[in-house]
Amino acid sequence: MNEVVKDWANVIVRAAIIIMILFFFLWPVKLEGSSMDPTLNDGDIICMSRFFVQMGWYEKGDIIVFQYNDSGKEKTVLKRIVATEGDHIRLLPDGSVEINGKILEEDYIDEPTKGIVDMTIPQGTVFVLGDNRDLSYDSRQMGVISCDDLTGKAVFRWFPISELSCF
Repeated sequence: MNEVVKDWANVIVRAAIIIMILFFFLWPVKLEGSSMDPTLNDGDIICMSRFFVQMGWYEKGDIIVFQYNDSGKEKTVLKRIVATEGDHIRLLPDGSVEINGKILEEDYIDEPTKGIVDMTIPQGTVFVLGDNRDLSYDSRQMGVISCDDLTGKAVFRWFPISELSCF
């Protein structure tokens, strides 16, 4: 009987370790909506790392996950960081994004960035934009995002189950 208890305890400890690793390093999140097209599509599943965010290992260009309170309803949101604390960001009339006086090279977007933004990013915050700028609700509307609200950094993408095929 004692051997059975040891075996079960061993299985439970190993399962707990696997769950903790997944929770901090490779937690799946399903994308809903088209604000990150063409980089990520509606229904794509990304794996995010909570550990990278907790360690502060994110930078401009990274796709991050954060919680946003939209009219009392908590939403999980994925966007791209385009500016971090201390950066000066301007949206120019020609649709380009200027960070600290330099035009941001964005080969992942298909249309110009509309809006009026001319600000320095406050300490402890990031400025985020969706890749599908015409349809994205992002820092142009919701303001800067507190780094404390970041819950993960996208580390890789899976395709929806419906697109996987063995043939």
